Amino acid sequence: MASVNLSRSNSETSLTEKYGKRSNMLGRGANATVRLCAPVNSDKKFAIKEFRKRRKEETQKEYVKKLIAEFCISSTLENENVIRTIDLIQDEKRQWCVVMEYCNGGDLYAKIHTGVLTDPVEINCYFRQLIQGVRYLHSMGVAHRDLKPENLLLSNDQHILKITDFGVSEVFRTPFCAAPQKAKGLCGSGPYIAPEEFERREYDGEQVDVWSSGIIYYVMMHNAIPWKAANVNDGRFKHFTEHRYHFWPIDKLPPGPRTMLWKMLEINPAKRITIDAMFKDAWFSDIAVCSAADKKRPVFPHTHKITCSTQPP
Repeated sequence: MASVNLSRSNSETSLTEKYGKRSNMLGRGANATVRLCAPVNSDKKFAIKEFRKRRKEETQKEYVKKLIAEFCISSTLENENVIRTIDLIQDEKRQWCVVMEYCNGGDLYAKIHTGVLTDPVEINCYFRQLIQGVRYLHSMGVAHRDLKPENLLLSNDQHILKITDFGVSEVFRTPFCAAPQKAKGLCGSGPYIAPEEFERREYDGEQVDVWSSGIIYYVMMHNAIPWKAANVNDGRFKHFTEHRYHFWPIDKLPPGPRTMLWKMLEINPAKRITIDAMFKDAWFSDIAVCSAADKKRPVFPHTHKITCSTQPP
């Protein structure tokens, strides 16, 4: 049977003709660059994700499979706390690009890094929106697997938080599966990777997202990471595991967030709180929505290298 090439389904309209010329670079990762794009004589703006070129050791089939997998996941998602994917199209050089909604408020990392995110009310609002977005993803059978502040964008008025970048996401449940599928391989970014990824061949992708969300909340509260990696080779993480419920950065927090963080950063994923259980928590349920807009802040460079291997550590 002859192979089928990936092709544009709607028309041969080029990216520039349809969405305008690309300009400012908004971000850069291991597998793609994101640029701003604006049609001529229009107030509309889009974020264009330019995929890297195929590597020499990578077959065309493998390359196309990765592109399709990310687009198929992101294009089916529609939620206030998830970035909307609009189109998959080729540019003039026949390179594949994903067209997404543009968030003018920068990313959460920039707001944390500049030291302007200090109000507990605002921090809790972002935290709740993050968990709302993750709950939606899980309801769609998708585990993100690379949650971090750099992958959380803010709306123009910085009220709304949106999850982006589904390059290493995985579908753990489909209508045809009797039970959720386990994720495999070490995947994610630095301190946000859950400890079971270092120790197990297979693990629960949903609980990995819970752990990453807990680390994000910790970083928002302290403007610092708790450790570089959640494994025994990291001294701070080792101290954390040996002094459960006696880790001062968490113990100093108010009762509500302190209890929630301990539940989210439970080493054993089977005992870790679930997203659904979080919504039954009295403190979490009482978190109010953001009410005050901040001025637009610059976007700072990505600081955590993405790790993704299909081989067990």
